[in-house]
Amino acid sequence: MAIGTQLVRIRRTSDGQEIYQATTTRDTDVYPLNSAGQAAFEAAASAGGFTLTLDNGAVIPAGTRPPLIKPGGNTTPPFSRKIQAEDAAGTGTYSGAPGDNNVRGPYTSSGDYLLYAVSDVPTTASNYILTIRYQTNSQTPGLASIIINSGSPVDFPLEGTDGGKRMYSLTISLNAGSNRIRIQGKSGTSFYQDYIIVTRPAT
Repeated sequence: MAIGTQLVRIRRTSDGQEIYQATTTRDTDVYPLNSAGQAAFEAAASAGGFTLTLDNGAVIPAGTRPPLIKPGGNTTPPFSRKIQAEDAAGTGTYSGAPGDNNVRGPYTSSGDYLLYAVSDVPTTASNYILTIRYQTNSQTPGLASIIINSGSPVDFPLEGTDGGKRMYSLTISLNAGSNRIRIQGKSGTSFYQDYIIVTRPAT
Protein backbone atom coordinates (compact mmCIF):
# COMPACT_ATOMS: atom_id res chain seq x y z
CA MET A 1 0.00 0.00 0.00
CA ALA A 2 1.34 3.45 -0.99
CA ILE A 3 -0.14 6.35 0.98
CA GLY A 4 0.65 9.99 0.27
CA THR A 5 -0.71 13.47 0.97
CA GLN A 6 -2.84 14.93 -1.81
CA LEU A 7 -3.85 18.56 -2.36
CA VAL A 8 -7.55 18.92 -3.18
CA ARG A 9 -8.91 22.06 -4.87
CA ILE A 10 -12.61 22.71 -4.27
CA ARG A 11 -14.15 24.39 -7.32
CA ARG A 12 -17.62 25.41 -8.47
CA THR A 13 -18.79 23.10 -11.23
CA SER A 14 -20.54 25.90 -13.13
CA ASP A 15 -17.44 27.98 -13.91
CA GLY A 16 -14.47 26.13 -12.40
CA GLN A 17 -13.66 28.94 -9.94
CA GLU A 18 -11.54 27.72 -7.02
CA ILE A 19 -13.20 28.34 -3.65
CA TYR A 20 -10.68 26.82 -1.23
CA GLN A 21 -8.04 24.11 -0.83
CA ALA A 22 -7.67 21.11 1.45
CA THR A 23 -5.43 18.08 1.88
CA THR A 24 -6.19 14.40 2.34
CA THR A 25 -4.46 11.05 2.07
CA ARG A 26 -4.36 9.17 -1.21
CA ASP A 27 -3.84 5.45 -1.63
CA THR A 28 -2.07 5.20 -4.97
CA ASP A 29 -2.84 1.49 -5.18
CA VAL A 30 -6.54 2.40 -5.32
CA TYR A 31 -6.08 5.73 -7.14
CA PRO A 32 -2.91 5.36 -9.24
CA LEU A 33 -0.99 8.39 -10.46
CA ASN A 34 -2.36 8.36 -13.98
CA SER A 35 -5.27 10.05 -15.74
CA ALA A 36 -7.77 7.31 -14.88
CA GLY A 37 -6.66 7.23 -11.25
CA GLN A 38 -6.83 11.02 -11.01
CA ALA A 39 -10.34 11.11 -12.48
CA ALA A 40 -11.50 8.44 -10.02
CA PHE A 41 -9.87 10.28 -7.11
CA GLU A 42 -11.50 13.61 -8.05
CA ALA A 43 -14.91 11.95 -8.37
CA ALA A 44 -14.53 10.33 -4.95
CA ALA A 45 -13.38 13.60 -3.35
CA SER A 46 -16.32 15.49 -4.87
CA ALA A 47 -18.71 12.88 -3.47
CA GLY A 48 -17.26 13.21 0.04
CA GLY A 49 -15.19 10.05 -0.01
CA PHE A 50 -12.28 11.41 2.05
CA THR A 51 -11.61 13.34 5.23
CA LEU A 52 -10.38 16.78 4.13
CA THR A 53 -8.22 19.09 6.26
CA LEU A 54 -8.38 22.78 5.37
CA ASP A 55 -5.60 25.33 5.75
CA ASN A 56 -7.49 26.99 8.63
CA GLY A 57 -7.58 23.72 10.58
CA ALA A 58 -11.21 22.91 9.84
CA VAL A 59 -12.01 19.30 8.95
CA ILE A 60 -14.64 18.01 6.55
CA PRO A 61 -15.30 14.41 7.60
CA ALA A 62 -15.57 11.56 5.13
CA GLY A 63 -19.16 11.10 4.02
CA THR A 64 -19.74 14.86 3.70
CA ARG A 65 -19.61 16.51 0.30
CA PRO A 66 -17.35 19.60 0.32
CA PRO A 67 -19.60 22.68 0.70
CA LEU A 68 -19.43 25.79 -1.49
CA ILE A 69 -18.71 27.94 1.57
CA LYS A 70 -15.35 27.30 3.22
CA PRO A 71 -15.89 25.76 6.67
CA GLY A 72 -14.25 27.08 9.79
CA GLY A 73 -14.48 30.76 9.04
CA ASN A 74 -16.89 33.64 8.75
CA THR A 75 -16.33 34.09 5.04
CA THR A 76 -18.32 33.45 1.92
CA PRO A 77 -16.46 33.10 -1.36
CA PRO A 78 -16.39 35.88 -3.94
CA PHE A 79 -18.99 35.57 -6.67
CA SER A 80 -18.76 36.70 -10.27
CA ARG A 81 -20.97 35.59 -13.13
CA LYS A 82 -21.12 37.01 -16.66
CA ILE A 83 -23.99 35.99 -18.93
CA GLN A 84 -24.30 36.99 -22.56
CA ALA A 85 -27.69 38.20 -23.79
CA GLU A 86 -27.60 35.51 -26.47
CA ASP A 87 -27.58 32.84 -23.73
CA ALA A 88 -30.66 34.17 -21.93
CA ALA A 89 -34.27 33.14 -22.54
CA GLY A 90 -36.78 35.60 -23.96
CA THR A 91 -37.42 37.81 -26.96
CA GLY A 92 -35.19 39.70 -29.36
CA THR A 93 -32.97 38.61 -32.21
CA TYR A 94 -29.24 38.53 -32.85
CA SER A 95 -26.81 37.16 -35.39
CA GLY A 96 -23.49 35.42 -34.97
CA ALA A 97 -22.00 33.64 -31.99
CA PRO A 98 -22.60 34.82 -28.40
CA GLY A 99 -19.98 37.30 -27.25
CA ASP A 100 -19.21 40.85 -26.19
CA ASN A 101 -20.50 43.57 -28.53
CA ASN A 102 -22.95 41.17 -30.20
CA VAL A 103 -26.21 42.67 -28.96
CA ARG A 104 -29.73 41.23 -28.85
CA GLY A 105 -33.02 43.09 -29.12
CA PRO A 106 -34.86 45.37 -29.47
CA TYR A 107 -36.63 45.92 -26.12
CA THR A 108 -39.28 48.63 -25.97
CA SER A 109 -42.13 47.49 -23.70
CA SER A 110 -42.65 45.04 -20.83
CA GLY A 111 -43.44 42.30 -23.34
CA ASP A 112 -39.90 42.60 -24.72
CA TYR A 113 -37.54 40.93 -22.26
CA LEU A 114 -34.63 38.64 -21.48
CA LEU A 115 -34.60 36.25 -18.53
CA TYR A 116 -31.13 35.47 -17.17
CA ALA A 117 -30.63 32.38 -14.99
CA VAL A 118 -28.01 32.99 -12.28
CA SER A 119 -27.02 29.75 -10.54
CA ASP A 120 -24.63 28.68 -7.75
CA VAL A 121 -25.14 31.91 -5.79
CA PRO A 122 -23.21 31.20 -2.56
CA THR A 123 -25.37 32.99 0.02
CA THR A 124 -28.55 35.02 0.45
CA ALA A 125 -27.51 38.67 0.61
CA SER A 126 -28.57 42.17 -0.41
CA ASN A 127 -25.19 43.42 -1.66
CA TYR A 128 -24.81 41.79 -5.06
CA ILE A 129 -23.91 44.19 -7.86
CA LEU A 130 -25.73 43.80 -11.17
CA THR A 131 -24.11 45.49 -14.17
CA ILE A 132 -25.98 45.68 -17.47
CA ARG A 133 -24.29 46.52 -20.76
CA TYR A 134 -26.70 47.85 -23.37
CA GLN A 135 -26.95 49.84 -26.59
CA THR A 136 -29.48 52.28 -27.98
CA ASN A 137 -29.61 53.40 -31.59
CA SER A 138 -30.95 56.93 -31.12
CA GLN A 139 -30.22 60.04 -29.07
CA THR A 140 -33.55 59.70 -27.25
CA PRO A 141 -33.37 58.49 -23.61
CA GLY A 142 -35.72 55.92 -22.15
CA LEU A 143 -36.54 53.62 -19.27
CA ALA A 144 -36.12 49.88 -18.78
CA SER A 145 -37.08 47.64 -15.86
CA ILE A 146 -35.44 44.88 -13.86
CA ILE A 147 -37.32 42.14 -11.98
CA ILE A 148 -35.38 39.93 -9.56
CA ASN A 149 -37.07 36.55 -9.09
CA SER A 150 -40.73 37.34 -8.24
CA GLY A 151 -40.08 40.88 -7.02
CA SER A 152 -41.51 44.17 -8.24
CA PRO A 153 -40.07 45.94 -11.30
CA VAL A 154 -37.27 48.42 -10.66
CA ASP A 155 -36.76 51.05 -13.35
CA PHE A 156 -33.38 52.20 -14.62
CA PRO A 157 -32.54 54.98 -17.09
CA LEU A 158 -31.35 54.41 -20.63
CA GLU A 159 -29.05 56.92 -22.25
CA GLY A 160 -29.56 57.83 -25.89
CA THR A 161 -26.24 56.47 -27.10
CA ASP A 162 -26.87 56.70 -30.87
CA GLY A 163 -25.28 53.30 -31.46
CA GLY A 164 -22.83 53.39 -28.55
CA LYS A 165 -22.81 51.10 -25.53
CA ARG A 166 -23.21 51.97 -21.86
CA MET A 167 -22.99 50.21 -18.51
CA TYR A 168 -25.54 50.59 -15.72
CA SER A 169 -24.97 49.12 -12.24
CA LEU A 170 -27.20 48.73 -9.21
CA THR A 171 -27.26 46.77 -5.95
CA ILE A 172 -29.65 43.81 -5.81
CA SER A 173 -30.69 41.03 -3.43
CA LEU A 174 -30.26 37.39 -4.43
CA ASN A 175 -31.06 34.08 -2.78
CA ALA A 176 -28.56 31.29 -2.24
CA GLY A 177 -28.73 28.85 -5.15
CA SER A 178 -30.63 29.74 -8.33
CA ASN A 179 -32.11 33.11 -9.25
CA ARG A 180 -33.77 34.77 -12.24
CA ILE A 181 -33.14 38.30 -13.47
CA ARG A 182 -35.59 39.71 -16.01
CA ILE A 183 -34.63 42.84 -17.94
CA GLN A 184 -37.39 44.36 -20.05
CA GLY A 185 -38.35 47.48 -21.93
CA LYS A 186 -40.63 50.17 -20.54
CA SER A 187 -40.74 53.51 -22.36
CA GLY A 188 -38.83 55.88 -24.59
CA THR A 189 -36.05 54.56 -26.78
CA SER A 190 -35.71 50.89 -27.65
CA PHE A 191 -32.53 49.25 -26.41
CA TYR A 192 -30.42 46.18 -27.07
CA GLN A 193 -28.75 44.00 -24.45
CA ASP A 194 -25.12 42.86 -24.63
CA TYR A 195 -24.51 41.05 -21.32
CA ILE A 196 -24.93 41.21 -17.56
CA ILE A 197 -22.38 40.70 -14.78
CA VAL A 198 -23.35 39.80 -11.21
CA THR A 199 -20.66 40.16 -8.53
CA ARG A 200 -20.19 40.09 -4.77
CA PRO A 201 -16.88 40.26 -2.88
CA ALA A 202 -15.82 37.69 -0.31
CA THR A 203 -17.06 38.60 3.16
